[in-house]
Amino acid sequence: MIEKCRVGYFQFENKSDGLYVNVYPPKEETFSPAKIDDAMFYIDKKKISCDIVKLDEAIKTGASKEVCQKISEECPNPVGEFADYYINPDGMSVEAIFYPPFVGASFLDLEEIKKDITFKGVRSGTDEAAINDFLENKEYGKVYVLAKGKEPRQGTDGFIEYKFNTDLKPRPKINEDGTVDFHSLENLNHIEKGDVVAILHPEDRGDEGIDCFNRKVNPRPVKHVVFRYGRNLVISEDGLNLISKVSGHVMLEGDKIFVSDVLELVDVGPQTGDIDYDGNVLIKGNVQAGFKIKASGDISVSGLVEGAEVIAGGTITLNRGVQGKTKAVIKAGKNIVAKFLESCESVYAGGDIEADSILHSKVIAKGKITASGKNGLIIGGDVRATLCIEAKNIGNEMGTNTTVAVGVDPTMKRRLEELKKILNDLGKNKIQLNQLLEALRKKQQAEGSLAPEKQEMMTKTMRNVIMLEQEIAKNKKEFEELRQSIGEEQNAIIRVADAAYPGTKIVFGDVSMFVKKKYDFCSFVRDGAEVRLSAY
Repeated sequence: MIEKCRVGYFQFENKSDGLYVNVYPPKEETFSPAKIDDAMFYIDKKKISCDIVKLDEAIKTGASKEVCQKISEECPNPVGEFADYYINPDGMSVEAIFYPPFVGASFLDLEEIKKDITFKGVRSGTDEAAINDFLENKEYGKVYVLAKGKEPRQGTDGFIEYKFNTDLKPRPKINEDGTVDFHSLENLNHIEKGDVVAILHPEDRGDEGIDCFNRKVNPRPVKHVVFRYGRNLVISEDGLNLISKVSGHVMLEGDKIFVSDVLELVDVGPQTGDIDYDGNVLIKGNVQAGFKIKASGDISVSGLVEGAEVIAGGTITLNRGVQGKTKAVIKAGKNIVAKFLESCESVYAGGDIEADSILHSKVIAKGKITASGKNGLIIGGDVRATLCIEAKNIGNEMGTNTTVAVGVDPTMKRRLEELKKILNDLGKNKIQLNQLLEALRKKQQAEGSLAPEKQEMMTKTMRNVIMLEQEIAKNKKEFEELRQSIGEEQNAIIRVADAAYPGTKIVFGDVSMFVKKKYDFCSFVRDGAEVRLSAY
């Protein structure tokens, strides 16, 4: 049996004159020779007294040839084949190194080895294949793993995947010619309503293992994460997505996510670049010349607007006003409220405009314009409203050219007539296309199918009908808005609480008059084809 051993090994033998050691070299060069350390462990373990020097000499010589060396005058009790067992401190493996028996002594078998490791407390993971490997090959001195626990499956930490740039740093754009554009700075994470701003990847807790003693082995602890967020956010039904309830911008502060539809800035200038925001914008300081703010909602500026562009889908509030330098453009879908409007290239409101003073600016409001407050001035420029203009003073004693106009611009009336003709022509075209489409459908029903060229004609006609209907809807909307405006101009009026000065031009649609002398506390109305002075 021991002859199967492929590695080098030693074997003690009692003879009549004492104890001998037999050393056998490995069967092939790839296998290791017997080791003195194993021999020393053997004699120490079994309390065998011998000549250590001779034992060492025999082991060294036996690396290359068979050796039989007497090492003691005494004959100890013969020792059978045995194993030195080692249990890993974590209980997940049991190892064994086997040692050969004295010549003529007993060998271990499968059941004895299993009984040994059971005695050590092993209740799970015994590897009979490893035991049989030793029994068949007898590689003494080799480490055999005779039992293995089931390792726990380690889990993974939970984490949050952010769907926006969490390290946003404003950087100016470098143009192709090498110049720096401080207007285009990526300094906001814009989002739309319904956008997923973060995804939660839950922790994987892993699975328990079992050690060789049949004890449960827990996987290492993992990090549990949850969404931390402010208002305007909602968690999806499955708990994995964080969704914005508004359009605006998203930011991360620490590990907390914030979404707002109000953008708050101190100033707008080179440090921010131009602002294009889907929501409301609040500027606590100034808007510097040459920069632009565009918002789908309201815009409020606490400081001064210089020669800048401010465009809002809602209302614009300018607490200090505009020093336009003939370059400012202010446009609101609804109302404009300002301390003053001075030297503006263009001011437009889809609703009303209210300011303490309007100076040397081109101003248009679809509703009314009111210059009230302490000064209540309209001086210079061109100021137009559909319904009403009210001011304390229009013009000044210096005779500065000032135009104030109410009612509908004559060009709008011409546009209304154009739209009538356009809608009439589009209606006729739609009728013709529908007639052609109906004829093709009847032919298809009668014959079961259409020739390829007829089918192509039918598809093209249907596409043209859809495009025509979209064009009609667009023109109808413009037509109704113009007609409503023209209807409102019948009650248009200009009111002056203090004085209207010479140099002022009063306009009602296509009728106008020049103020040639000062008028106090008065109104101007249209009377047929002329402008008439009336009581305030």
